[in-house]
Amino acid sequence: MHDNFEMVEILRQLFKYLPTKRVRRFWIILAGMICVAVLETITAGAISFYAASVANPQLIIADHLPRFERILPGITGLDSKELILILSLGVIILVFIKNTAMAVTSYTTGLFTANISGYLGEHMLRGFLEMPYEWHLQHNSADLIQGIGWSQYFGALLTAVLKLISDILIVTILLTTILIANPAISLLVFLTIGGTSLLIIKHVRFSMDRLASVHRDYNASINREITQALHGIKEVKVYNRARLFIQGYVRDIFGFARTEARLSFINQLPGWMLEVLGVSLLSSSIMIMFLWFGDSTVKITGTIALLAVTSWRVLPAMSRILNSLNAIRQALPYVQTGLGYLREIDGRAARDRNPDSPAAGFREEFRLEDVSFRYEGTDKFALSDINLTIPRGRTLGVIGTSGAGKSTLADIAIGLLNPTNGLITLDGRRITSENLGNWQALIGYVPQTPYIAPATLAENIAFGIRPEEIDHEKVLQCCRLAAMDDFLDLLPDGTNSFIGERGVKLSGGQRQRVAIARALYHDPEVIIFDEATSALDARNEQTIKQTIYSLKDRMTLIIIAHRLTTVEGCDHIIWIEQGRIKLAGDADTVLANYRKYHQESCQPQQESLS
Repeated sequence: MHDNFEMVEILRQLFKYLPTKRVRRFWIILAGMICVAVLETITAGAISFYAASVANPQLIIADHLPRFERILPGITGLDSKELILILSLGVIILVFIKNTAMAVTSYTTGLFTANISGYLGEHMLRGFLEMPYEWHLQHNSADLIQGIGWSQYFGALLTAVLKLISDILIVTILLTTILIANPAISLLVFLTIGGTSLLIIKHVRFSMDRLASVHRDYNASINREITQALHGIKEVKVYNRARLFIQGYVRDIFGFARTEARLSFINQLPGWMLEVLGVSLLSSSIMIMFLWFGDSTVKITGTIALLAVTSWRVLPAMSRILNSLNAIRQALPYVQTGLGYLREIDGRAARDRNPDSPAAGFREEFRLEDVSFRYEGTDKFALSDINLTIPRGRTLGVIGTSGAGKSTLADIAIGLLNPTNGLITLDGRRITSENLGNWQALIGYVPQTPYIAPATLAENIAFGIRPEEIDHEKVLQCCRLAAMDDFLDLLPDGTNSFIGERGVKLSGGQRQRVAIARALYHDPEVIIFDEATSALDARNEQTIKQTIYSLKDRMTLIIIAHRLTTVEGCDHIIWIEQGRIKLAGDADTVLANYRKYHQESCQPQQESLS
């Protein structure tokens, strides 16, 4: 009983995330399956009647046809050959209609459940992408990818539920028909098959629940092993850690295979058991009827035919019922995980970034007023009481040691993180979740480790633009501004050259210039460089630095750097220490104090070492 309530509750939660029209379609398909179940029963009865007619047509003409005289005048005047001919054609037409209805229903069901999986997968992906950046910092990307992949189980669950209801209806109607024809035999069939099925369900249920959870966990673990190994292929090679990931994969894949085999066995076991039971039951029933009626086979021909046809339909239907129950239980852990993600998406207010809204324009200044920030789950503030004004057209440098809060400041300025306290304004207007898209439309961003997609250079620069919509002239212009002329000369197909997955064919300096060109493609008024030169050697740093400062007169620049040489050309510099602005001013003043402070900090350490 608890399991039934759980199933109903999961379906109720699932329907909550579906549009009304799709829920309505579910009930329409269910109604179609009910009609198919009725046709299935009528067909079984018709075949039984046909078998009895072939065995003794005269008896049928004498005992049964007079009932239809009012509906079909002249039917009692048929001879045996005419009766058999009409019934043969009738059975053929009825079976054709029934199978056509089954085919249409099956196709419609498959299409519907596939669309449901696609719809909920899309809903999940959109929800993940709209969740705040801080939320993503707390979740494993491999698990999120896996969760979207598991959306197929939403459709699998609905398919199993629809099939379950349909087959239950078929079994109920057919057994009711037998009950009317022969109560004693129907009671025997019901008690035997029903009792056996309940015992099978009871013993299989616990194994299915346990194995389904194990199946899901192995699936997730395999995905994580593969994702980590391939995403970290360089480190895997350098540190010779391939064996570790291979061992983990082998352990999980063979565990998954064993679980899959057990699930397959459990799914098939009920069908085998019911088949043996059904044949035994059918044979026993026929023997009982022969013993009861003696040699009067004519009297029991119809009943035997009905029993045979019913068994022929009921036993597979019962097997499908058990398989559907197993499929439901196998899908449940995946569906529950997916519903957990959907609840988390809906329960947490994802910000509306309104990416299609027109840019407001940057006319005067961008300000942070008393801004503080604390990551979720921590007590320590990463930033405290930040007050900062960035006039339009100026170049701001941000320096500080690792962990001082520089990148957190960049994420807040971009709008990836919401301040815990304080406010952010653009030209005196507060930036909120409603107008954040206006501000982000003005921003270009160059991170320390830019993402390079497995695509062409042009697709990487015009990131997020469909290939057929890329402005290739603009791509070339951005490449020139990013000082990529020498790089382009080396590519066989220019901007249409494939540059490798995650940019493995590019040097660090080349990846940074691709990121700069990407930032320029969308016509930003502000570009934020977040440690854009920290991973480069001195030669590449100087090249990228020249590229950055070549943009100085074109737009507002915010340069976050660990290396002081990177910010020497800035109009204004702030020095962040332990999440607070320690000093702000012109480049000469701030850099001189910063160098002096760190020289004095290092002196005691040097003396103690000596």
